[in-house]
Amino acid sequence: MTKDLCHIHKFQERDIDLLLAEELRINEKFAAWFISRVASGSLVVGPAFRTRVSVLEDGTEADVVACFHRADGGIHRVFVEDKISAPLMPEQLQRYQRRASAEHLRGESNSFSVVLFAPAAYGAVLPDGVVRLTFEEAATALEQSNDDDRTTYKAGFLRRALPLTSPASRDAHAADVEPFVADWWEAVYVMLGREFPGFFLPPKTRYPRGVYFAPRTNGMADYLRVDFKGHLGEVDLAVKNVNYPDLASALSGLHLPGSIIENGKSTAIRIGGLEKFVIADGIAVINTKVRAAYAAAAELLTFWKENRNRFDSLAR
Repeated sequence: MTKDLCHIHKFQERDIDLLLAEELRINEKFAAWFISRVASGSLVVGPAFRTRVSVLEDGTEADVVACFHRADGGIHRVFVEDKISAPLMPEQLQRYQRRASAEHLRGESNSFSVVLFAPAAYGAVLPDGVVRLTFEEAATALEQSNDDDRTTYKAGFLRRALPLTSPASRDAHAADVEPFVADWWEAVYVMLGREFPGFFLPPKTRYPRGVYFAPRTNGMADYLRVDFKGHLGEVDLAVKNVNYPDLASALSGLHLPGSIIENGKSTAIRIGGLEKFVIADGIAVINTKVRAAYAAAAELLTFWKENRNRFDSLAR
């Protein structure tokens, strides 16, 4: 069983840049594996004699540029674009290729490789000549390069950098790294089942990391959104793309459960003045402050259901 030594959970592409630059420069076995993948059959030998990050030239920033010696005395340059989840910019990898070709024509290198380094699930169509390496296979190569805590940590670092792409994976992650958050929400769902049975739909993400989210009820129209802001003591029933005068006119003569407010491109009915809370307040607030906020959300949604014809006319 692989030891779990890395407990970092938030990653930027720059973090991957620095890790890769270090390993290509210092870790001889990993560098040899890397070169075997990106310059197969070449005369390139490792580790890199120079690595740099965020190298800008001709308006193109290369995340990592690694320079290797060749057995014939020349230089092989590797240009790496790292991605975690952000999409590639238009022709981003083609610009890498043009830059690498220009340096080759100027005699600054004798050969080159352009590499996309990203998770296996990262979707991208690569230009001809661009090599793809994944975080997962690099993590395995790191583990095989040395049997020590340092390389185990670096392999775990790469695996933890994989983006959480589904509600289920985000929930599993929350339950693993912040079990008190999962326990808090489970207690909330017990309260909801007792106090509001069947009223609120199960959320896509079961364990949100905060108390600002959008609960839903059965049959809820797409033009509607509930902004549940426990940390502010507010719950809004927002009607998308409807202005204040139109909503006020449509609901004229009704006893409103809250105040009409402008909310960006939407207008909302707000119940405010509730007691504020956050998850860190603990289980004790669930049957008091949290219940009151959900009661406000239920009141707003019930008001919408009872007057749906008026709301639907606005949406049309």
